[in-house]
Amino acid sequence: MLREADVMAGGEHLGPVGGRIVTEVFAGLIESDSQSYPRQDPDWTPTYGSNDEFTFVDLFNAAGVVAAIP
Repeated sequence: MLREADVMAGGEHLGPVGGRIVTEVFAGLIESDSQSYPRQDPDWTPTYGSNDEFTFVDLFNAAGVVAAIP
């Protein structure tokens, strides 16, 4: 993953494989958490976001976290 990030983005961010692995870990954690929204209410969908999408930036904004976008 580190070599992929170095070659594809100068080490600034993950490449496709590294990004996929991180995403799969987050998805697995959410699916295994009995208190998560998908487990508590499987039909739940976010009701806010930008451009009819819900991104990590929207999640950070909802949590009050300032996300710096390069």
